Amino acid sequence: MSNIFTLTELELDILTEMFNLGVGKAASSLSAMVKQEIKLSVPRIEFLSVVELADELGSDSTICSVSQRLSGPFSAQSMLLFPEENSLNIVRQLLGEDLPDETIEELQQEAFSEIGNIVLNACIGSFAEAIDTEFKIDLPLFEMSKPLDLLKVDENKNETALFIRIDLTLCASDITGYMAFLMGTLSLDQLKDVLKSMLQKL
Repeated sequence: MSNIFTLTELELDILTEMFNLGVGKAASSLSAMVKQEIKLSVPRIEFLSVVELADELGSDSTICSVSQRLSGPFSAQSMLLFPEENSLNIVRQLLGEDLPDETIEELQQEAFSEIGNIVLNACIGSFAEAIDTEFKIDLPLFEMSKPLDLLKVDENKNETALFIRIDLTLCASDITGYMAFLMGTLSLDQLKDVLKSMLQKL
């Protein structure tokens, strides 16, 4: 784990629990949408530099991303990330195994944007509810490219990523996806202040 930003064990526990609640809501919403059970694992959280995140995702792999800018008690770019092959498998299982590849690819952006919208908004909503405030959230943006381009590493090299791994189980498939929140130093400090304030109220 990178040492660029750290939380105490209690701060990390409360952050994980907030995302866990959000992930639980997202799983319920997705299950209702596709009429089959979907399980999402307990999130595993770490802080990485943007360069480290790009390396973690695999520099040569193609990543499917849905991202949303959010602003409020802190600002961030929230991202739901899946390797391209995994994202196609998810869409195929959501829409039907018997659809031809061309149809799956045509519907990938629309279907995956909806998945990203559900997962990201559930997690952000859980966070907002826990701290009794609101975030302004932009419309989702779908992109597919290499991690270095997707994360705009040169432009965001001073940013830190709150990196979250989630295992998504749908039918017989077991797929690992990721969430990332790209945050500047000020936003990280604001996040830490929010968590400190929450712990003081417990």
